[in-house]
Amino acid sequence: MDTHMYRAYEQVEKLTEQGFRIIAGDYKKDEVWLERKADRKSAIVRVKAQTFDWSNHLRLDAQVAYQQMQRIRQAIVAPNAEFYSIYIANEYPVDDWEHVKHPQGEGTKKSPRMHIYYLVEENEEEEINQLNRDLHLSLSFNHEKHLTDEEKEEAGNHLKNNLFQEIQEEQDERKKIFSFSTPLFTYILIALNILVFIFQITNGDSENTQDLIDMGANFNLLVMEGEWWRFVTSMFLHLHFLHLIMNMLALFYLGTAIERIFGRIRFLFIYFLGGIAGSIASFAFSINVSAGASGAIFALFGALLLFGLIYKQIFFQTMGVNILLILGVNLLLGFSVPEIDMGAHLGGLTGGFLIAAAVYVPRKKNQKNQLLAFIGFIILSLGLFIYGWTVNSSSLEMKLVEAETQIEEENFSEVIAITTEALDETDDQALIPYFLFHRSYAYIQEFEYAKATEDLEEAIQYDDRLPEMYNNLAVLYSEQGADTTEIEAIIDEGLEYFPDNEDLTDLKNELQSY
Repeated sequence: MDTHMYRAYEQVEKLTEQGFRIIAGDYKKDEVWLERKADRKSAIVRVKAQTFDWSNHLRLDAQVAYQQMQRIRQAIVAPNAEFYSIYIANEYPVDDWEHVKHPQGEGTKKSPRMHIYYLVEENEEEEINQLNRDLHLSLSFNHEKHLTDEEKEEAGNHLKNNLFQEIQEEQDERKKIFSFSTPLFTYILIALNILVFIFQITNGDSENTQDLIDMGANFNLLVMEGEWWRFVTSMFLHLHFLHLIMNMLALFYLGTAIERIFGRIRFLFIYFLGGIAGSIASFAFSINVSAGASGAIFALFGALLLFGLIYKQIFFQTMGVNILLILGVNLLLGFSVPEIDMGAHLGGLTGGFLIAAAVYVPRKKNQKNQLLAFIGFIILSLGLFIYGWTVNSSSLEMKLVEAETQIEEENFSEVIAITTEALDETDDQALIPYFLFHRSYAYIQEFEYAKATEDLEEAIQYDDRLPEMYNNLAVLYSEQGADTTEIEAIIDEGLEYFPDNEDLTDLKNELQSY
């Protein structure tokens, strides 16, 4: 009567009692895979109930087990691991088999060592003692002596069925975690973003700053005038086709995952509230016009990080490594490429994490942490907004943007007031020439040529200068009756700094033709 199955599942039960967790099993093959982490090192164990008649069959099975362990090691993210294959058998192979027990692998991180144990009743005490030494365990080898072989077989079947029922229940629970809902709003949002982009390119230039502002991009100056809805509308605008495609691909993969895990309504909260947090962070840390769904997409990253904290084991066994890698690459690129709005990315990431913690994952509750997360989200959003408002209100760069906006709206007296106030407040050598240039342009429109000339003559003394400064100054000299030599001198000075400027070249040719 075979009793090895009873002995095998008894040892599996004892391993779980000593800190091992079951990570896989095969009912038909009577094998179970377990893992335990200790001191940053993983022990991956396979227990298999099978008797081998020939050593060659045992050797082939050990080779297959080693490859399976390598795949398991990668799946559970265990870079520093040791493998243990335990065979529970009734008899030894009939031929010479001891050489098969030599450990496989080189004992390195890339090629971990696999130890092999072959337990029959006559050597069980010796093998288990060795296993205890290798794994620092206290497994016993005293089976229920009073049980008959028939009772052991029945007990073995009972242990086996209970074990695989638990495995099945765990697998079913995992499926429930990843299938709480079916994606819907992800597809709707992708469609909306595409439709908005089509509207952008058919009604203007998606890369034109003014067109973006007119369509609802996040523009600090207008936000401060009360157009707070731009925090939302900017999430649906994109700068160009590649920008749209990259964001929509990310939305497809992350959004469908979040909808399946968190459900549709929670997904909408995470996407929009996290995206708004990203827009507010952009308002706080950048004066540039911003647009794109990336803040909301980073909010979805934040939600997955929250999922990883709650279901750490499942997270790292499934998507965890890929998510962290992609997130890391995106953050690295963001800090390396100045054009990327890192305020929106980090604000969305943090906001998404907090709002995901506030709504929490389905079938679980942690009211205290949920309340704290919601309060944290409110503090984050308000804090960023207040900080952004304070910084933008006193920012000279913002005053420069405001002056440029007023020029476009032909409010020249307002331009003069803004630039004069800024020039009184700053000694920034990089900003002064631009304020002078904008004020000179406003003076020209107000027919105050002497003041405009004075501003331009001062502006060209700074290192930061524009070819238009020389062009406008030459025209002003002409309007005020300066002689040709003086006009030509200022044009030549401009050409020294901007030799390829066509406007200055044309102006000089016109002057020489008279």
